[in-house]
Amino acid sequence: MVNVYKYKKKRKILIKIFFFMLISIIFYGFYLYIKINRSITGKVWVLPTSIYGRIVNLEPGNSYSQNEISNLLENTMYRKVDSVMLPGEYSIKDNTIEFIRRSFDFPDIKEGEFHTRLSFNKNTLIEIKNIENNRNFSFFRLEPKLIAMLKSSEKKKRIFISRNKYPEMLVKTLLAIEDKYFYQHDGIHISSIGRAFLANVMAGRTIQGGSTLTQQLIKNLFLTNTRSILRKINEMYMALILDGFYTKDRILELYLNEVYLGQDGDEQIQGFPLASIYYFGRPIDELTLEQYALLVGMVKGASLYNPWTHPTSALKRRNLVLFSLYEQKYITENIYKDLCKRSLNVQPKGNIISPHPSFVQLVYQEFKKKIHSPIENFSGIKIFTTLDPTSQNAVEKAVKIEMLLLKRKKRLKDLEVAMIVIDRFTGEVQAIIGSSKPEFNGYNRALKARRSIGSLSKPITYLTALSQPNKYRLNSWISDRPISIKLDNGKYWIPKNNNFSFSGKVMLLDALINSINIPTVNLSMDIGLKKLVDSWLHLGVPKNQITPFPSISLGAINLTPIEIAQVFQVIANGGYKSSLSSVRSIISDDGQVFYQNLPQSKHIESSEASYLTLYAMQQVVNSGTAKSLGVIFKEFSLAGKTGTTNNLVDNWFVGIDGKQIAITWIGRDNNKTTKLYSASGAMQIYRRYLQYQRPIPLVLKPPKNINMFYIDNLGKLFCEKNDKHNRILPVWSVKNQETCNHDELSEHFLIKEKKNFLFRLKDFFKK
Repeated sequence: MVNVYKYKKKRKILIKIFFFMLISIIFYGFYLYIKINRSITGKVWVLPTSIYGRIVNLEPGNSYSQNEISNLLENTMYRKVDSVMLPGEYSIKDNTIEFIRRSFDFPDIKEGEFHTRLSFNKNTLIEIKNIENNRNFSFFRLEPKLIAMLKSSEKKKRIFISRNKYPEMLVKTLLAIEDKYFYQHDGIHISSIGRAFLANVMAGRTIQGGSTLTQQLIKNLFLTNTRSILRKINEMYMALILDGFYTKDRILELYLNEVYLGQDGDEQIQGFPLASIYYFGRPIDELTLEQYALLVGMVKGASLYNPWTHPTSALKRRNLVLFSLYEQKYITENIYKDLCKRSLNVQPKGNIISPHPSFVQLVYQEFKKKIHSPIENFSGIKIFTTLDPTSQNAVEKAVKIEMLLLKRKKRLKDLEVAMIVIDRFTGEVQAIIGSSKPEFNGYNRALKARRSIGSLSKPITYLTALSQPNKYRLNSWISDRPISIKLDNGKYWIPKNNNFSFSGKVMLLDALINSINIPTVNLSMDIGLKKLVDSWLHLGVPKNQITPFPSISLGAINLTPIEIAQVFQVIANGGYKSSLSSVRSIISDDGQVFYQNLPQSKHIESSEASYLTLYAMQQVVNSGTAKSLGVIFKEFSLAGKTGTTNNLVDNWFVGIDGKQIAITWIGRDNNKTTKLYSASGAMQIYRRYLQYQRPIPLVLKPPKNINMFYIDNLGKLFCEKNDKHNRILPVWSVKNQETCNHDELSEHFLIKEKKNFLFRLKDFFKK
């Protein structure tokens, strides 16, 4: 009886323990369900901010050459083929380019694929045809290039796409290798676990995992890599819950976007879509079978089979995946053998997503200024910028080549450079570099380095003078004699010409063309320092950077390259100021536009004075201090200005063509001499830049009050041409001043405009 009693008592205890454990497991399962549900319902990940380059707008009449469009397509990783069949492919035949533009979510609307043909006549786009319906486009957009993904708080990068957008070829390859019974099991596959257990016991080490995709997803999202029985049991339990409450496609969607596939510096590359961009430079739906095989093969070990660091291992792993597909009869033997012969064909590391750190710093700065919050506070936003990849690549090439040559020639290892390229009309920043090492993410001299600007200040002095047409013209005479100016402290400032000689007097135009110091100082004193300072402030220069000393007329002003770019944008745009910008629009993670920048211009300077100043800067390139540049690019009528400071410390050049303004600075951070003269440094970088980025002719259209005259050597104006007066000069004619109504003269002056009409037609849309 006692034994029976003890047996019943033990049985009751065991039953209680069993029910307690059962209830605990149920409650624990409920807890796990809540944990899983909270994590994968709604926003699963903190997505990084994506930054895109400019959206290229095309219209018939744009000054785009066939080669330029080809480069644009290559920059966005279109593949050149003989016959176009798929999105992301293009072909060239005679004077046409045929391509299928990818679908893309533009800031205003989502646009689908378009099979398109572009036709060119020399350097002009003349027709955009929709091949599907044989109709012409009057307006067409190319999708922008992804240039950067900013660091997230989780140090993980991914591009999320939904399950229905994944190519079935990738999905079948993944399941064939990692989990062939995915659609049959309930989250765990008992026979696979048993088989892996026996294989590991016999080998004495772990050689098989046995985990399903569902278990792998659970481990990646919720667990650590610590190996223990309890962690494995937890993983299996959570996999059963996940499979029980969510569809197979949802689980697969999460896995495809979560799987770890390599590193970008200290950040992880997560998911197949981003890995496709990093390794092949193309969207996931444009890859080939052997490329899918490589990515799937990396799932087993992204570090071990990384094609950048272990190409041999990656190739063997890819071919093993292909062999498995052959064994499972997904592909034939001939296809298997053919695919195995192909190289990995991956893009060099850093070749696809090039962050252009100097530009990204500018975007950070503008974002905080406009949105009043750091970028890090947002998740998954898309920033569409003004960066032109073609211009940026041209800047980086020019800087790398020329700076290497200059450092060797001058034997100065610490020469530094900054360059910024902006749209002449809109003020949009199209390229920027703040270091002699374009990839360097540090001190951005284009934004932060305040340096003396030297002779770059002279056009502003002449702009101020020419704003008074009753007193100053381009043919006005200015004294060129030795001068000394008594300063407020009792000392004397005695400026000198660069050649230490004096001509007595010089025409205003020639003083600017040849960058002569003394006439410029005399002109500034005649204008009045207050008026000159007001002109600088009106152009947007910070008040604390301007001191009313006579030396400001010769560049005793410390400005950054981006501040100088803003000043010359006004002059180059006929007196209209467009604030510099780098961000066009910002899209939230749910596709809503929450910021948009529409370029606006404000008329702040005389159009006539701006025209006359820009005309004079054209003559600087034609026959003045930058004439060596004018010889090379004679047909483009470029405008420019050299600038060199005392002891050759800072070397500057501003170059202007029909569309862009480029500011280039070379110097040393320790403010020691560069040994570079006016045309030997910064201007050479600009020259190299134009070799990679074809300029557009700068054709000046005179405002209504500008009239053309002939002048003689004494500066006297004539309406008729003869041997003694054959030099043409624009003059701002005001009331009671002479004018010429001479068709021949006007036709002679505007002949370049007629010749280059196609270069300018609807040029505003080339952004």
